[in-house]
Amino acid sequence: MAIQIQVENQLFLVPEADDSCDFWTSYYRQLKNKLGKQNAKMIWLVTWKSNGSTFCTTSPTFNKWLKANDLDVSNLATRTIADISEIGSNILGLSKSMTKILSIGIPILLIIVLIGVVVVLRNSSKNLSVKDLAMLSPTGRVTKLLGK
Repeated sequence: MAIQIQVENQLFLVPEADDSCDFWTSYYRQLKNKLGKQNAKMIWLVTWKSNGSTFCTTSPTFNKWLKANDLDVSNLATRTIADISEIGSNILGLSKSMTKILSIGIPILLIIVLIGVVVVLRNSSKNLSVKDLAMLSPTGRVTKLLGK
């Protein structure tokens, strides 16, 4: 749905992304008639950049009209596609760095846990005697009960 704006007592209907391609061409024609070709071109391209319809760029007649009026929106589309692919590569780069961190971090964490377990076992066995070791077996417990 178009937005109506007033500039110096002149009304313009500014197209939105969901407007038809014919409306975009009539918007350019209106700008050209009232503001001149160069100003119309600049304003139309700025409007296209913010509200442009990707559907129109797939229409051969619209692309011919763009070429006839020396309007190049392929750079804007290319830039948008490049920005999207750059975002994708940043996300993939993040996953690659996370994989690298995990591939190094998990073994280091396991080594730290293993060292902790060894330290706890060592500290608990410092005061261990032969009688304590005997108590770990069923025979040792029986001998303790019998009082030997």
